[in-house]
Amino acid sequence: MDFFSNQDCQQYFAILKNKMKDEVASMSDKEITTCDFEEWKQYLHSKYEIETIILFEDNIIQSLSEQKVKRDNHFYRQLPLEKEYYYIDGYCISFRIYYNGNPDLFQLRPSRYIMTRFSPTYFSEPRGKECGYFTLELVYTKQELEGKSDLQGFAKQQFENEFKSYREMVQYVNAEVNTFNTSLKNLAEQLLTNRKEKASAFASLSQKLEIPMELNSNAPNVKPIPLTRVNRMPPEKPHSKPLPMEYSITDKHFENINNIIAMNGTTMEKTARTYYRNNEEELRDHLLATLNTHYDNATGETFRKIGKTDILIEFEHKAAFIGECKIWYGIKLFSEAIQQLLNYSTWKDTKVSLVIFNKENKSFRGIIDAVEKWVREKTKSSNRLQQNIWNCKYYRTEMQIEIDLNISVFDLYVDETQFQDSRHK
Repeated sequence: MDFFSNQDCQQYFAILKNKMKDEVASMSDKEITTCDFEEWKQYLHSKYEIETIILFEDNIIQSLSEQKVKRDNHFYRQLPLEKEYYYIDGYCISFRIYYNGNPDLFQLRPSRYIMTRFSPTYFSEPRGKECGYFTLELVYTKQELEGKSDLQGFAKQQFENEFKSYREMVQYVNAEVNTFNTSLKNLAEQLLTNRKEKASAFASLSQKLEIPMELNSNAPNVKPIPLTRVNRMPPEKPHSKPLPMEYSITDKHFENINNIIAMNGTTMEKTARTYYRNNEEELRDHLLATLNTHYDNATGETFRKIGKTDILIEFEHKAAFIGECKIWYGIKLFSEAIQQLLNYSTWKDTKVSLVIFNKENKSFRGIIDAVEKWVREKTKSSNRLQQNIWNCKYYRTEMQIEIDLNISVFDLYVDETQFQDSRHK
């Protein structure tokens, strides 16, 4: 067999990409909408990754044997009855080169190649724990080897002259394989994303399963809901641990949480002198204290995805509600706070809230107008519940999902010059 001549590298890679594409396309709607993308990307990468060739040059085995050497007969066409070839006594120096990796790569022709024929005398694929190998043979007549003072040095140099082309071609093939391997995870993510977009209505339904949130029995404005858990059968692929069901909270609970925040914020506005010196963390803690009287699993500063979110109410480590508290410092930082809130959430966190406190701006009406303008321009739709509270539908283009975004703005501005009480001086 000849090396590096059977098939173009890119043709070989295209076949593997098509196999990956077909495998992802064959996933059912249920599989694609409930699978873990990271786990599937790793699975597809591992399955279709090509193992590069490693040559074990320090383990080359050299052997010598007697052999009849075939030579051309230069008098073949000049004299009658002459044979085309003749054989004389000689020697064969054989070099066995061990390797590891995908044996198919020896059949591939890279885009950069050496114009010569690569014809090893024997080729063996790896088997079990044994490495593969191929052999190169150098044949000489006795006369050609006679008089060589450093026969070993001569054989080594002759082998290097022959083998260096093989080494270079392996490097060229490996370089293209490495580029292919590097592209696999991005390709897998693209294929999975495209497949998910084409999923049936089951996708949107499965992402909006309601969470039974854990409530306090003595909460004044809600009724306790019995805790239940929904299990699903693990997907066939990847063959690892079962993937958990994804959760989101009901609209009823989302409305209830925001009502609690609204009532609490209104109370804080009425007694602004008590809170206007509090920082973001202290204001957040006050909201958390109130939420904890209604929901047993409200926590603050909970790690979520890439950072810490101010308020998180979750069910068995599946995010149910995410909220962020900020001080008003202008519409630019308000927009950044929205993005920060989204950065803290994952694709399954479809109900989030931003709570804004004004402490330094005398014109609260100007803040309300600025937020209203942002809501009109940036959200898909909105419902203004109160002058300072909005319920919005916000489309996350990077994840291609629609989320519920509640925005509340509370005025804690206090003119200290109007204080008559010495306690606030």
